[in-house]
Amino acid sequence: MHLDKHILARPGKILPGFAKAALGTVLLFGAGSAALAQNMVVRSTGPSASAYPAGKKMGNDAKITLKAQDKVTILTRSGTRVLSGPGTFSLAQGSSTASSASTRLSSFINNRGSRRARTGAVRGDSSAAVVTPSNPNLWFLDVTKGGKFCVTDPKGLVVWRPDYTGSATASIVEPTSGNVTEIAWRKGNPLKAWPKDELPVTDGASYRLLGSSVPQSVEVNFVLLETEPADLDDTAAMLIEKGCTGQLDLLVETLNANNKETADQG
Repeated sequence: MHLDKHILARPGKILPGFAKAALGTVLLFGAGSAALAQNMVVRSTGPSASAYPAGKKMGNDAKITLKAQDKVTILTRSGTRVLSGPGTFSLAQGSSTASSASTRLSSFINNRGSRRARTGAVRGDSSAAVVTPSNPNLWFLDVTKGGKFCVTDPKGLVVWRPDYTGSATASIVEPTSGNVTEIAWRKGNPLKAWPKDELPVTDGASYRLLGSSVPQSVEVNFVLLETEPADLDDTAAMLIEKGCTGQLDLLVETLNANNKETADQG
């Protein structure tokens, strides 16, 4: 039985209940929506980072004063804004509607329409540059990334690999017993079901992963979410609270990619 084929054939079965999240995303980015009453900091670097920590919420009438080398990414009703200091910025200005991104973001959150990642070019084709694909779903476990990983459905966890042009395997090590479980991907398939029967997905569980095409192993620490995030705002806040920084970075990068606005410079 090929679980990965089953997963690709019926992606809606991977993450049950995420129609709710998709609806929240559409409401968030729909024209005239007021779903996000506050703006949330999702990334902050520079000398003023302590004043604008990840998770900080501000009203639409708030102003942000930044110093040189400050960079703050704000999740707003219409997408993301990247503010670069020095300068003072008003959150009431500079935002534009991002309804064109709503479909892509809904797909990213619930995997609807994202049945496989895209490389952009076939490896070995000298006439085209190879583009490393991005993880197409926030809840897919990237075999190359370690750290805390938030899980909403422990029975439906999926492992994703960025390079799927050939067949590959990954070894999953249980640190306490040292037992090793292997999973295998067929050529052209980026997804594989986590072996939940051999390796239960429980809160606080830690496993070490080493993919056959990955230079070094990574340690993953599972964080089980008691409730599913209701919308994009709730998702970002939950990832920040639980310390799932890898997924938060992926969320921010995906939002930035869907946001056509350039960074606001002071």
